[in-house]
Amino acid sequence: MLISLRSHFIRHHLLPIHAGILAVFALIPVWYRFPGSPRAYTQLYSTGFLIFGAMLWTVGWWLLAGLPGFAELRRDKVRRWWALALLLLALWGFGSITWSYTGTFSRPDITAGAALQFGVSVLFALVVACAAPPLRWIIRVFVVGLLWNSLLAFGQVALQHDLGLRFLGEFPLDPARSGISIVQAEGMRWLRPYGLLPHPNMLGGFLVIALLAAFAWVVNRRRVVWAVGVCLVLLGLWALLLTFSRSAWLGLAAGGFTALPLLIRGRLLQRVTRGRLIITIGAVLLAAGLFALLYYPFLASRAGVGSESIELRSVSDRSIYAAFAVRAIGERPVTGVGMGNFPWRASYYLQFTSFDLQGEPVHQVFLLAWAELGLVGLILTILALMLGIEAALRREVDPSRTALLAGVVALIVVGLFDHYPWTLPQFQAAWWGMLAAAGAPGRTRVT
Repeated sequence: MLISLRSHFIRHHLLPIHAGILAVFALIPVWYRFPGSPRAYTQLYSTGFLIFGAMLWTVGWWLLAGLPGFAELRRDKVRRWWALALLLLALWGFGSITWSYTGTFSRPDITAGAALQFGVSVLFALVVACAAPPLRWIIRVFVVGLLWNSLLAFGQVALQHDLGLRFLGEFPLDPARSGISIVQAEGMRWLRPYGLLPHPNMLGGFLVIALLAAFAWVVNRRRVVWAVGVCLVLLGLWALLLTFSRSAWLGLAAGGFTALPLLIRGRLLQRVTRGRLIITIGAVLLAAGLFALLYYPFLASRAGVGSESIELRSVSDRSIYAAFAVRAIGERPVTGVGMGNFPWRASYYLQFTSFDLQGEPVHQVFLLAWAELGLVGLILTILALMLGIEAALRREVDPSRTALLAGVVALIVVGLFDHYPWTLPQFQAAWWGMLAAAGAPGRTRVT
């Protein structure tokens, strides 16, 4: 019997790993934390997230299975250096506990909590690089996520209120309340959809990578799959536009411009596919034009036309945190203030100003990486991204791999204007996990 169990485990040892990887990607748009988990941002905060448990499951099964795929990763020079850069970045984050700003007033748990969160995300990415499921499975998970998150966004916008899904982690949403993200024009406060995330910009970020995943269906040779893909893209695009997330819109454009040259290089845009792609692009432009007509006052407000105080305040606040980041870098250019410490350092700076603000991360991931982990951390971050992209470009070009790489590029662009790809476990897993999957070995099926 023991021999039979061992044989069964050997044959199916990748199944729980694949299930964990797919579960993590499925949980990216979910901000669910277990009841009773710590509310303050302490060392244990990230462990309360459902996605954190899914990442631990994945890493744990990979270790129990004997690190499948790790030997192959070590033999690949580019991916070996990518993994080393990413692991060194995580270790540098843990090392920053010894010199962190919050450590000076006996709160090393703040740095430890941020480092733990990032470290688990890095280990998850390493597992994906070694034992990724077929990429088309990952694409399907994102496509399903695109569907239900779009419907959730439509519901919140239609009601201009939350849907009462508190048991799934939905936040209470009322556009009349202070602190709720809205767009305002001509005296009207319009609720931006949150989905199950804490901010519309984050919902926009997920919708972007899910839309790019659905793009893999748009270039599918089968007519039914193409038709379903087009419908999902139009559905998701409208939901993305409703978030009014400018960084997400730019990320989608950057991801799209990344995907097209790769597909052309791979000779995947056959004559029939090229015609369908033209139809799809035309439908997307038509939908975007219709949205612009229907929501022009709000779009003008988001573009800075007029004198809406909400938009002016958003721009000024971000410039203040950017100035604080430059100041923090000037004080500790090599080591930084410690992982997860910038909001606390910003709070210190705010004490000597008249700004009615609280400490929060600067909305630029590379500036934030430099401020928190110094020049060493910034170099390791850029190196890990460059090596990961190079590993993906060395692989055979196919729609699934292209869609995942385009999603990584989209998050890089989003990170130029927002912080969540660097600070939140959901998007840390998305950013580095998608990059790992795009560079994973194996011939993926071209449909």
